[in-house]
Amino acid sequence: MQLSSGGRSFPAFPYQPYGIQTEFMQHLYATLEKGGIGLFESPTGTGKTLSLICSALQWLADKQAAEAAAAAASARGQLAPASPAVDDGLPAWMRGHTAQKESRQRQDQERRRAERIRKAQLKAAAAKQAHAKCAQENADGNKKLDPPAGQGEDAEFLLDEWDSDAEASLGKRKPSRRRARIAAGFSSSDSDSGDSDGDPEEAAPPKRTQVFFCSRTHSQLSQFVSELHRTPFGETMSMVALASRKALCVNDAVVRLGSLARINEKCLDMQQAKSSKAPPGQDGTKAKSKRLSKCSFLNAPRKSQSNFQDAVLATPLDVEELAKLGRRKLICPYYSARRALPEADLVLLPYSALLLQDTRDSLGVQLEGSVVIVDEAHNLVDAVNGAHSALVSRCQLAGAHAQLSSYHECFRARLAPGNSKHIQTLLQLAQSLLDGLTSPAGMTVGSGPARSTAASQLCIQTVNEFLFSTGLDNVNMFRIGRYVKDSKVLFKVAGFADAARAKIAEVGLHKAGGDAAEAVLQGEGISALHALVSFIAALTNADADGRVVVDAGGGTLKFVLLNAAAHFCKVVSAAHAVVLASGTLSPIQSLEQQLFPDLPAASLHHFSCGHVMPRERLLALAVGQGPSGLALDLRHEARGSVKMMDEVGRLLVNICQAVPEGVVAFFPSFSNADQLYQHWQRSGLLAKLAAKKRVFQEPRAATEVEAMLQQYGDCIKGSTSSGTGGALLLCVVGGKMSEGINFGDGLGRCVVMVGLPYPNPADPELQERMRFIDAKHAKHTQHVALAKGTAASSTSASREYYEDLCMKAVNQCIGRVIRHRNDYAAIVLADITACPPPL
Repeated sequence: MQLSSGGRSFPAFPYQPYGIQTEFMQHLYATLEKGGIGLFESPTGTGKTLSLICSALQWLADKQAAEAAAAAASARGQLAPASPAVDDGLPAWMRGHTAQKESRQRQDQERRRAERIRKAQLKAAAAKQAHAKCAQENADGNKKLDPPAGQGEDAEFLLDEWDSDAEASLGKRKPSRRRARIAAGFSSSDSDSGDSDGDPEEAAPPKRTQVFFCSRTHSQLSQFVSELHRTPFGETMSMVALASRKALCVNDAVVRLGSLARINEKCLDMQQAKSSKAPPGQDGTKAKSKRLSKCSFLNAPRKSQSNFQDAVLATPLDVEELAKLGRRKLICPYYSARRALPEADLVLLPYSALLLQDTRDSLGVQLEGSVVIVDEAHNLVDAVNGAHSALVSRCQLAGAHAQLSSYHECFRARLAPGNSKHIQTLLQLAQSLLDGLTSPAGMTVGSGPARSTAASQLCIQTVNEFLFSTGLDNVNMFRIGRYVKDSKVLFKVAGFADAARAKIAEVGLHKAGGDAAEAVLQGEGISALHALVSFIAALTNADADGRVVVDAGGGTLKFVLLNAAAHFCKVVSAAHAVVLASGTLSPIQSLEQQLFPDLPAASLHHFSCGHVMPRERLLALAVGQGPSGLALDLRHEARGSVKMMDEVGRLLVNICQAVPEGVVAFFPSFSNADQLYQHWQRSGLLAKLAAKKRVFQEPRAATEVEAMLQQYGDCIKGSTSSGTGGALLLCVVGGKMSEGINFGDGLGRCVVMVGLPYPNPADPELQERMRFIDAKHAKHTQHVALAKGTAASSTSASREYYEDLCMKAVNQCIGRVIRHRNDYAAIVLADITACPPPL
């Protein structure tokens, strides 16, 4: 549905906007006014991020101004209060008095908030001038960190008593403020700051209308912050960036643990009371009192924490800047960001923080009545599917079973009945899943969509079929999931296993007990336990929404989510408006069917525009044959031939001869790029390429990317406009260079797609997804045909989906060049045909 643009202007835009930018902003503003879903396509290099910022925040500023005016009028008694939904029996004058009092309180809170942030902005401006002078001093003072917590005695790992009879009431009681803080990750004593003013019950800030901006990576969110600083909203709108503990933790004793799971659990453990006494041993002896290590960054004085939160809101900071500020101030940036969240106008968060309900709850993200903007939304369906899929290996199952078994054996006499029962259930689950992988032939395959391939020892089942085949149909997966979440059993078991490993390493395997000791050493610590629990959680999905892939040969169990709409609908139903923005979202119909199959057409608003640069600055060529006249058949089965590799090499030599500065070539896979590179080394073609331009290869390790790009850029700067010199960068579709990297100006005067990157049509997961898409499409078209009284369409939705996967990958690669209006580049699509291989 197209909305009227309305002719609105956007004064925050830092320069005179192009026509398509104005149109983009006007349509986005109208979408936010109306609510619903907005699908916005604006090619890479057209200033999409600035357009999003200036239109969305202008709408938010206008809304805040209208709400403030209404609140002021209500406080003066000029507006009659709205009629209550339920008659409370109070007279109208009393309800009006209450409404006026609440309006005045909200106004007072907003004034105090604005004053705090203003003072923080003044402090930040003063500190910015003095920062260079004291940076070294702050860095030196930051060395005083908590030492890593010791392992202690076995009693440290004993679980708190678990009342299994109380499970039925879980989730039914409204938590108190204290319980809500603990559930959100704060311990009962995390507010103890050393100040004498205790922990008063501060009034919670009123719910604000917020704009949530979401992108795939923190680097993309950092680019958003840079663009925000170019507008006046960088000074007038408060912003907070959310991220995981792994990205924001500044306690070296915790960060060095490496994995996100260990960092999370260690952080929560360090929030416990400063000292605790272990229970008496079985022989009645009194256990020693153990002092737990409290995180000094979280235990900072209350006044310092409050000032830090105001500083976070005062100046837009990306995740890296927020972490640096926390380290400099010796205050936890992770929890400070969470505490500042309710008072922020703008919230930045990665996909993972938006798409998972548990993560939203733990961070305190409330989408009700707010706006959600998803950038790079062409990745959204894959991101939703990936966030709710789960993989567990045979090794992880064995390791998790060994750890649970050892823990239960050690503590069985001291465990509360509820704990013992649930740990035994976890043991049963781990063993049943192991049995299913060990002897898949004995698994019962139902009459539904389950499929198996004898050669690959692979079986695909629905959730219900899998549960019946493994004998787990009588296990309450929801209950065991709640127990794991509330009891911290994973951390206790993993901590016990770590202590056992340390003891085994100290005394040697033989003395420690041979097979038993070896069993404890299996697996990957807490990651094995988390993999088990994540797979269990995945089995709570609806039967029709996913498939379980049992790969006995590869030794893995994988749950694959097929119905992204089942989870994304929770975001859509909560938010006032959801905007999906990208360089390309087409085909729109495919995206709508996968994410919004049941949404009325009136709630969907689509906007698409062209590029800001003139046509003469882009040359697009489809090349079907090489320099010697050989057809460029670059399908998987043909591209590895000597003749084809030579022809591709000759084509690149000619392109490098004709194109000045930088050339970027994309190949379907790392293996294909490596195969070509090695062949060119042997044949001498690499020397010919190197004579034209210096050749760079995309590294596999993410840590090496920045250094390689720096060398590539330096080489380009040293080239001449006559075409001599420059560089050739060999990249991979889907790699680090295919998205989020700017090859503007001389860095990318030509981009070459060597073949079309169609996914492997024999991939079982892809085949299952395509069957699901076809079945869903057939059901939808039949419903529409019945309503219209026409014949149902026989088009293959899965075929369109398959082609779309390829073309979206192509669009992302070629979008790395032409980054602004005055840029220019050539695009070469090297392949004999654009038709996909047969399925």
